[in-house]
Amino acid sequence: MDIKIAVAYHKKSPILKHPYLIPIHAGKAISDIDLGIQGDDEGENISFKNPWYCEMTVMYWLWKNTQAEYKGLMHYRRVFTIKKTLVLYRILLYLKFKLRRICSIWSPYSSVGIKKQYKCKSDDKFQKSAELFASNLDNLLKNGTNIIVPYPGKFYMSIRRTLCWHVGHQNLELMDKIVKEMYPEFFPFYDKAMNGLKFYNANMFVMDNNTFDNYCTMIFNILERHEKEVCKSHILIDITKEKAFSRVSGYLAEMLTNAYIQYCIAKKMKVKIVPVAFLSQKQ
Repeated sequence: MDIKIAVAYHKKSPILKHPYLIPIHAGKAISDIDLGIQGDDEGENISFKNPWYCEMTVMYWLWKNTQAEYKGLMHYRRVFTIKKTLVLYRILLYLKFKLRRICSIWSPYSSVGIKKQYKCKSDDKFQKSAELFASNLDNLLKNGTNIIVPYPGKFYMSIRRTLCWHVGHQNLELMDKIVKEMYPEFFPFYDKAMNGLKFYNANMFVMDNNTFDNYCTMIFNILERHEKEVCKSHILIDITKEKAFSRVSGYLAEMLTNAYIQYCIAKKMKVKIVPVAFLSQKQ
């Protein structure tokens, strides 16, 4: 099976190795280091936008410069893996969510929610987690699977209220307007996801090529128009120079990805959910 999953790097970290995985240097065009891997600055690219687009510059490079039956994205510290989730673990997550949601009444900014992830404390364990997932991909994608996504986190407040802290209400309201105008069929699913608690985070997934192409066409159209309109409306003057815009497009993309996944589920596409392993040591 022809599968290409980009693994986004922006600093030195263990390089994951498997035929299905492509380590890619995010923001290579403006980086002062050489990681010795494929850069997102070759071919058709938006590598210079990495400070505010984050891993989406890697997503763009994968979209424009590769061909495959399935494409996807993981991160240098977060990868999909294969593990059975014990009932006790699910119960503990549920109790943890309830307790933290009550506590979040007094500390709303800490309402970041619960994520179903497995901690890796060693590079070797992390590498094996990624290899386990990659070696099971052929089986996971058989029978016409359209998308593989991470177990969703669950926020204590709505996605809109929680992430407003990071992007500001003006950027969110502008994105609402853009989505409604450009993709009216998608908007109700987007609006429901934004007002919900469930969050498929980190812009991580594997999609069949047709779904991936539809996703990228929509998301980059929205982000490009958002860029233009924040300047036109004087929310910002020059997004390439203003630190206030730092990472905003990446956050907005994460919200759109979450909504798109929920849209695909609502449309009865074949979606499989797998856990995420993350490298806990500082890199």
